[in-house]
Amino acid sequence: MKALGCDIGSLFSKAVVMDGETVLAWKIMETTGNIAGEVDGLVEEVCGEAGVSRHNLDGIVATGSGAEFLRDADFLEDELACIAWAARCFLPEIELVVDIGGQSITSMLLDPEGEVLDFMRNDKCASGSGRFLEVMAAALGIPVERIDEEAARARKRVPISSQCGVFVESEVITHVNNGESPQDIVAGLCDAVARIVTSQARRFGSGNSYTFTGGVARVRTVVDLVRERMEGEYQPFPLDPMLAAAVGAALLVEAS
Repeated sequence: MKALGCDIGSLFSKAVVMDGETVLAWKIMETTGNIAGEVDGLVEEVCGEAGVSRHNLDGIVATGSGAEFLRDADFLEDELACIAWAARCFLPEIELVVDIGGQSITSMLLDPEGEVLDFMRNDKCASGSGRFLEVMAAALGIPVERIDEEAARARKRVPISSQCGVFVESEVITHVNNGESPQDIVAGLCDAVARIVTSQARRFGSGNSYTFTGGVARVRTVVDLVRERMEGEYQPFPLDPMLAAAVGAALLVEAS
């Protein structure tokens, strides 16, 4: 069964074509102003790479904050349900999913069937999110894709005491003016993000088997620092963690 899942987020839109649990093609693009037109193009591109016409798919499911912009979706699904179902299909023993997305961090407690029993989201503040890390690293002249490389060169982690983005930016500027290296500061930023993520995840208990999804789960430094603070068994999401919601959306076509 060939299906397409599309996760239209506030910062990035992701599309995946799947045949069962096999990814045939995927695409990620930045979400900008002309969302409907861009998402339509994204779907055409990913279908082209998968070698299938969108009209011959067995189903199309949209999720994310901009899900309604995918005009020919068969149905819309909640983002948390999509992430939970992806985790259930690939990691059936998982009890806790921590999604570190572009604008928020969401911790989800799952039952054995992949249903969300409870969740917590810090959507009132972007601290610890992908956007938070991107902006702070950019202030140091470090693009997101080089965070791990630069953090690995750090001799220490410069402490970041605030959890508010505005105050953290002020702290970063102060550290730069005090002569701290960008590598030491970005290592401190990763530690600050890990502290925020761990604080939220632990509210569901510390002994759960868990995984990470979302764009920040691509940043190995943050993942490793969270793991140092967490109990329980960590299981890495087997696909690109940024695609988890889109993958879950595609998998829900067959499940429905």
